[in-house]
This record gives sequence, structure tokens and C-alpha cells, in this order.
Amino acid sequence: MGEGFDRRRVCLVGLIAGGHSGVPRYAARLTQELDRVAGDYPQLSLSLLTTAAGAEAVGARSIAVDVVAGKSRRVNAGPGRLLLEHALVRRRTADLFHYFDVTGPVLAPRRRFVATVHDTAFVHGYAPRSSAYKRRLYPWALARASALVAVSQFAKDEAVRYFGAEPAKIEVVHSGPGLFSGDAGTAPGPGRDESPFLLYVGNLGGNKNLPFLVRSFSRADVPARLVLAGRARGGLDELRQAIDAAPSRDRIELRSEVPDGELERLYRSAVALVLPSVYEGFGFTALEAMTRGCPVLASDIPALREVSGSGALLLPLGEEAAWSEAMRRVVGDEGVRADLRARGAATVARYSWETTARGVLDVLARAADAQRPR
Repeated sequence: MGEGFDRRRVCLVGLIAGGHSGVPRYAARLTQELDRVAGDYPQLSLSLLTTAAGAEAVGARSIAVDVVAGKSRRVNAGPGRLLLEHALVRRRTADLFHYFDVTGPVLAPRRRFVATVHDTAFVHGYAPRSSAYKRRLYPWALARASALVAVSQFAKDEAVRYFGAEPAKIEVVHSGPGLFSGDAGTAPGPGRDESPFLLYVGNLGGNKNLPFLVRSFSRADVPARLVLAGRARGGLDELRQAIDAAPSRDRIELRSEVPDGELERLYRSAVALVLPSVYEGFGFTALEAMTRGCPVLASDIPALREVSGSGALLLPLGEEAAWSEAMRRVVGDEGVRADLRARGAATVARYSWETTARGVLDVLARAADAQRPR
């Protein structure tokens, strides 16, 4: 660049990257790719504000990293992370701040920033009590942001519908194909699980519709197990009661805190992924499964329809008979599984984290260059 070229300083507010749930892993995975392609955007000077845990998760090589705290949960998740984030940003200068969720510089409201919309699950009652703060923070951040990134058209529509967000300043940038990297060249095959199994992956919250899945599985009466792999979110009483009441309870397995290596093996060994959600903002697990040659059965809801499309067998929400029949077909017919694998491979080929990173950088470049609205 010529002498005097004015590079715009963009601070990636990435304390959240040190967490373990969906949005933290999105932040870490996206930042890895931003770090890789940032050199193609010489008009931007990126830096990352994060914790020791976030820095470890990202492993940045080209972006300057400002490590501000350690690895304890209180600074990487929940209210502690939010409070520290707000305090730190107040003392830092940049032309633009980028947030990986819907928040912003509350203690420095004149700072320009970009926020990211994943979903509005709490509006529908699908969120833990600890998310109550979002009812005040979302309207504030969505109204004040210079620009917004939505991970899906559905997420954009939700922000507009429930918070009156300005459609023109929301750019849809689809996420990449999953929240963790695996060896995509490995062929699917059995691991230590020798008997066939259907797999659910995700948190165990109410929006995932897992008691319904348990009932549908029992009704299908297939020669396979059901493995529920996820992280507890809220109480598990309803799910445990459904399992205890199920005729097939001896073939239902609940696994929590599954490490990535084990999750990789489960995807590659499963007969199919079953995703009966009533609400999703994007639907990472469907793409993760497709990437690994795992057929997908999923609810026909807006986000999964948008993201998974014809790559998954989309089923009517809440119809046990349809889900049970689909389970019988996918367990009993290799032709059905082969067709879904082929459709899934074609679908997931449309997604990449590089495309996501470049889309986000385009938004940041435009927002950083724009004058502050009066």
C-alpha cells in the first residue's frame, strides 16, 4: 500500500471464544479462518481481544492477540465474561469492534460496532434463565450496531420481526460446515459401537424436542440403539422421565460432555443423525453429519430447511408416525442411506469457513469505512 494509507483498526471482541457451547465454538472457528485470510484485506488491521482459553482455542498466527484473563469459567462464560468484556472495551480504542453474538459496548455506547445474530430462542422460551438479560441487551445492540451479521436468513427475519431491526443493515453470512474440524477424508465405519445406532448431537434443552424423539424411536421399534450426545441445558427431568417410560429404554443411551474425538467417531459410525428440533437458528449438527457421510433426518422448520435443504430428509414437526416410519426406512434400507449421503455431500459442499470469513470481513470493511451516523 502507498504511504499514508489509512488502515481501519478492527477489534474482534472474542472473550466468548473461550467457552464451550455453540456460539463460543462459532467464534473460535470463525476467528481461526479470519486469521488465515485477513492478509487479503490490507485495508483492515485486525486484533483479537480474548482470554487465555480463547487464545488457545483460536491459535492465531497473524492477528495480534491481547490476552486479558485466564481459563476459569467465570471469565469465559456467563455474566462474568459479559462484565469483563464491557469493562475492557471501554478502555480500548479501535475504529470498529466486532462481536460474535448480539451484544455491544454498553459502557462506551458511542463506539462503532458490528454484532452477530444467531437466533432469538429466548423469545420463544427456549433458553435458560441466565439468558434473561438478552431481553434488554438485544434491542439496545440491534438498534445501535453499525451493521449486523446474521448466520441465516431465518435469524435475520427473527431479528426484524421481534426487535424491529433494520433489514438493510443485516447481512446474511452463513456459517461454515460445523463447529469442529475432523478428518473429512476418513470413510464412515464402525467404531467400538458394534451394534447399529441412531444419533442425536446437540444441547439437551427444550427446543431440541428430545422427549418426542424418544417416543418416536420407541414407536419405530427398529433393531438399533438411540444415542443422545450433548450438554445439559437446564433441567433434564422431562427427558429422563421420557426415557424411563419408554419401552425401548434399554436401548437409549445418554452421553454428556462428549469430546471432539468421540463425537467424530459417533458421526462416522451412526446409521443416521436424528434432529427433531422445534427451533434452530442455523443447525450446525446437520452439516457436521453430512460432512462425515452420515445421513440426516431433521425437522422441517425454517432454519433447517434453509441450511440443510435437500441434503436431509425433512420431516413434519411433531408427527410421531412420520418420524417412526423414517427411522424404519433409514435403518432398514441401505439405498435410502446412500441417497441421503449423496444429497448431504452435495449440500455441504456449498459451505466453507473461508467463505464465511470473507463474508464477515466484507461487512467489517464496509462498516469500518462508513462515517458514524449522526
